[in-house]
Amino acid sequence: MNWLYYLAEANIYLGVFYLAYCLLLKKETHYTFNRVYLLFVCAIAFVLPLIQLDFLKPTVYINAGAPIDIPVAEKRLSWQSGLLYSYLTGVIIFTMQFMVKLYQLQKLARLKPAYSSKDYTLICLEGSTTAFSFFRYLFIGTDAAEPEMIKRHELVHIRQKHSADVMALELLKIINWFNPTVYFLQNSLRSVHEYIADDQTALAAADTTAYSSFLVNNAYGISGPSFTHSFFNYNLLKKRIIMLHQKRSGNLARLKYLIALPLCAGLLCESTLGFSKSYGFINIGHAATVLVTDTVPKKLPPPPPPAPPAKPKKGAKGLVPPTPPLTQIKPDGKSRPNLPPPPPPPLEKGKGKYPPPVITKDDQAKKQDVKFPPPIVTKDKLTKKTKDVKFPKPVVTKDKPAKKEPIADIRIDDSAPAPAKKAEQSADIRIEDAVVPAPAKKSADN
Repeated sequence: MNWLYYLAEANIYLGVFYLAYCLLLKKETHYTFNRVYLLFVCAIAFVLPLIQLDFLKPTVYINAGAPIDIPVAEKRLSWQSGLLYSYLTGVIIFTMQFMVKLYQLQKLARLKPAYSSKDYTLICLEGSTTAFSFFRYLFIGTDAAEPEMIKRHELVHIRQKHSADVMALELLKIINWFNPTVYFLQNSLRSVHEYIADDQTALAAADTTAYSSFLVNNAYGISGPSFTHSFFNYNLLKKRIIMLHQKRSGNLARLKYLIALPLCAGLLCESTLGFSKSYGFINIGHAATVLVTDTVPKKLPPPPPPAPPAKPKKGAKGLVPPTPPLTQIKPDGKSRPNLPPPPPPPLEKGKGKYPPPVITKDDQAKKQDVKFPPPIVTKDKLTKKTKDVKFPKPVVTKDKPAKKEPIADIRIDDSAPAPAKKAEQSADIRIEDAVVPAPAKKSADN
């Protein structure tokens, strides 16, 4: 529906130009400049939306890794379709009216001309008071008053080809029939045409007051078709007489027509920056474009909780662990292969610590807490003493008394003196932590 947006933008610009004409130029007596301005704005209003000043656009960043969503067109009747059908209906109606008017003029042009030359063709209408012109055809009724004055007025329209302006406005009205600005602009252009013809006719008659009286006396004549220049136009009679007696504008007033230049520049900038469109076919300058590669991965939504483990099946050699799924279903509904975890990132320079190992959920699921059973303690072991150990008394006979061997000297340092030898062994002997008393000497009597 880009063409509808184009028509809307063009008609907005047309309204802005016509508003400037009504505020600044409408009362000026430079009629030729008014005519040129009105025709210029009718054309430039439909050209500006097609021009784009690319150097005014901001920098465009294109993300190369961003996904592009292509909307799927739905086949249904929307408000845009209804608007399209309404617009086409209006175009067809106005086109048919225009064709009917052309057919009526063609029938009148087939009548036998009263006079024909390379400049114009005069056709007399029997029993009529009307007078109008269309391109090089001049139609005058046989009952019209002062036909020479009327002929002089209408020849100005023919020589300056005012009918071409009217036909251009008629075609513009068919395309933009919904815009009331087009109808006001068409009436203003018709008024300018009559001001030009009246001004030159009054100069030729050399009496402006007499020509004004002639217009008043023949105000109720029959007018011709709507897109012709009819001499008898009651709606414009008052304005025509006022402009005949209007004080002529000075040369400095011509500078007002330069208002069209800043208006064009401002609307062109607004067309570039204010409207996002695809129908800008004429590009001026180049916009700065930067291609950005998406190096940072986007945050994905959290994965769904893992499914409970399936019950293992009993095989021939025992329990068979379940095989992991080959694919994994993501939240967006698409299945992706269950790939192994990525390797750890490389160690940066200047840092001696390695990154922590990457542990996946599968590795965490494999981890199991190992618990050892408590030690088994019996009653027999509880009754035994582990600290005090007693050795049995040595058995000494009379024939072979127990020999007491001296304790060997152990030197750790050569410089230290050796301990003195004792005649007898100490009565107490220490074996590790337990102390065992030595056996007592028996008397001779025993």
